[in-house]
Amino acid sequence: MRRTLLVLSCVALLALGLAAAAAAGNGGFAPVGPADQNESGIRSIYWLLLAITGAVFVLVEAALVLFIFKYRSAGRPREVEGPQVIGHTNLEVAWTVAPVLILAAIAGFVFAKVAGIKNAPAAASAETVRIEGHQFYWQFDYPNGAISIDTMRIPYHRKIELEITSSDVAHSWWVPALGGKLDAIPGQTNRTSFRADELGNFHGQCAEFCGIQHAAMAMVVQVLPPDRYDAWVQQRRTDAAAVGHETFQGVCAKCHGLSG
Repeated sequence: MRRTLLVLSCVALLALGLAAAAAAGNGGFAPVGPADQNESGIRSIYWLLLAITGAVFVLVEAALVLFIFKYRSAGRPREVEGPQVIGHTNLEVAWTVAPVLILAAIAGFVFAKVAGIKNAPAAASAETVRIEGHQFYWQFDYPNGAISIDTMRIPYHRKIELEITSSDVAHSWWVPALGGKLDAIPGQTNRTSFRADELGNFHGQCAEFCGIQHAAMAMVVQVLPPDRYDAWVQQRRTDAAAVGHETFQGVCAKCHGLSG
């Protein structure tokens, strides 16, 4: 009995430790709150999958623990086999049909959400931003010729169309609060769209290993009120000093210091 309690205590402590590690510094178990309708659909799919897989995990582990304790040797010599059960039609039908039904439910829900994830809300006009991945920074080109590095500014509640490509190797654009990942591939332009329904800064990261400084390929999407965005994009077009400073910080300083 003492040994059983010790084992269970160790397992419980290990589970608590792993849960704490999972929740420390990486956003925890839940995805970040959605800031547009695309991410809202992805979040719904995440919670459905978590609920189903969590329930399956609990049932399987509970059955495993039950069988371990219920059918252990109970003093029987190790070389003596226990009762042998060959075949169980009801169980075999159950564990064949149950996964099929679960997968059908998941597939139906996912396909119902796909259209909403892929298509941004309709809008009379849209802002187009070209995103170009480089080793190891992001460059954003705006319709009037303005440029920014690593920080993309967009207007609040306005449809944004992204044209994503790469100048060197494969990268992957991903801002969790604003939708799914999209690869940046040399010689190819991938397109997606979204509409930010919250003001603020939303952080993202290159999601495709692209070289030794891959971890430095972070990005920020800054959602501004429309009037502030319009003023910024007009000023940035002729503000060479700001572009130069941002370029040094985002391009050069990631690999080089003042000493070389």
